[in-house]
Amino acid sequence: MRIFASPQTYIQRFNAFETELFRLKRLGEKALIVTDSFVMHIAGEKLIDNLKRVDIKSIAVLVDKSSQTDFLLKMETTIQNGNFQFVIALGGGKAMDLGKIVANINRLPIAVLPTSAATDAATSRISVIYDEAGNFLHYDYYDKNPEIILVDTKVIFAAPQAMLVSGFADGIATYIEARSVWEDCGLSVIGAKPTLAALSLAKTCHEVLIRDIKPALQAQKDGIINEAFENVVECNILLSGLGFENGGLSLAHSFHNVIMGDNQLNVTRSHGQIVAVGLLMQLLVEKRITEFNRHQQLFTSLKLPTRLPELDLHLSQTVIKDIAKKILLTKDAGNYLNKQIDEAKIVTALTKLA
Repeated sequence: MRIFASPQTYIQRFNAFETELFRLKRLGEKALIVTDSFVMHIAGEKLIDNLKRVDIKSIAVLVDKSSQTDFLLKMETTIQNGNFQFVIALGGGKAMDLGKIVANINRLPIAVLPTSAATDAATSRISVIYDEAGNFLHYDYYDKNPEIILVDTKVIFAAPQAMLVSGFADGIATYIEARSVWEDCGLSVIGAKPTLAALSLAKTCHEVLIRDIKPALQAQKDGIINEAFENVVECNILLSGLGFENGGLSLAHSFHNVIMGDNQLNVTRSHGQIVAVGLLMQLLVEKRITEFNRHQQLFTSLKLPTRLPELDLHLSQTVIKDIAKKILLTKDAGNYLNKQIDEAKIVTALTKLA
């Protein structure tokens, strides 16, 4: 069986948080905005005012440093008393994860409004679940994807350039992982055979990102949005999102999940930075040495980490073997690992990156 999942509508435009909010009215006239205090300051307060202009009432709740469990407990009373008709997830990964959880529990539609292009989580029907200490546990899967993804490139253009580069690394991994799943006749994140469409989108994402990332970064540096910047934003959010969900995740994200699942390692780098090293590990495991060299050179030119010490990981052989064992177990948490992958191959690759 092949399945392709996607949001109902994706909208990307400069100043979209002012000009396109009328499109949210089909979801309702009262929204619960899930965001954090920083995003609330830079975009949320203005968004609430702009929503009023299209006759949508809204109340914002802040995720900040609350654990997922504490936040959801607080939301029970808020939702019961608020008569909300839909949820808006405004911000980055945590707001998206918790916004989707709240929408799913209460059977409400959701619009996702990312404020950076650092992640491809916006389009998916997935939330990442963490424990009380912030360690990765597993993915939660929902019956449907978000109804609307609304991307304001004016807001994303103003975000730190490191976020765009982080999203680039995550997006670059999409095709490498989807290809591995496809070639091994594996299953996607949603538990079905990948479609031709998914692989095609992932490949296009990879090709466009390699072509346009440097012109996009130059445009951001120059303060003028160009076509390359718009293309990179679309790749980081839409193509990468559709590609990973429908094409599948593999070793690069397995590495990320294991690293983020162990608070003793104390890794504080971004999702994309960790995935970049995981991608290089995957290419070594798959013995794609030419691709490894090419991606390593590109990552270095963009100041992305390419070795474990650049993630502040100085690992003994014993710890490397332990990480390799845990990576193999991630297939039980939603990642597909090629049948030929074993502990020894992962250990060899990680040792080369140490």
